[in-house]
Amino acid sequence: MQFLRKQPFYNQVTFVNRGLDSFGRVWDLRTGRCIMFMESHLKAILGIDFSPDGYHIATSSEDNTCKIWDLRKRSVLYTIPAHTNLISDVKFQRDGGDYLITSSYDGTAKLWTNRTWQPLKTLSGHDGKIMSVDISTDNQYIATSSYDRTFKFWAPEEQK
Repeated sequence: MQFLRKQPFYNQVTFVNRGLDSFGRVWDLRTGRCIMFMESHLKAILGIDFSPDGYHIATSSEDNTCKIWDLRKRSVLYTIPAHTNLISDVKFQRDGGDYLITSSYDGTAKLWTNRTWQPLKTLSGHDGKIMSVDISTDNQYIATSSYDRTFKFWAPEEQK
């Protein structure tokens, strides 16, 4: 097990993990059972995040795609052909989940609307591959870290 993320609802004890393969697994920790096997990526999964409502999971992969999974239907809801290189990380906006952000080895991070999964903005400015992305708890800033040895902070509303 290489990555673990807890589901945001307190009344469910659910975790998702990825290994060194292209599969993800959702676990019910009360029973110890795998309740969902995520098999759709062609290469290794690099990032995982739960939507704020807990009904969806986003995964990013070395296959240059981001997939949105529906936990209720236990299937892929949408595949976003997001970048021209592997997608290193993915995060949902914390409150409301109106957008999703991906970071990539193509040197960009992208914001996607959760209604149509279309790109809203591209954040570029790093001189190297972007390793990770995160969103501040108040949703005011996006942080990216890169192999160019820099961190950048972005205000989503200002960046076009």
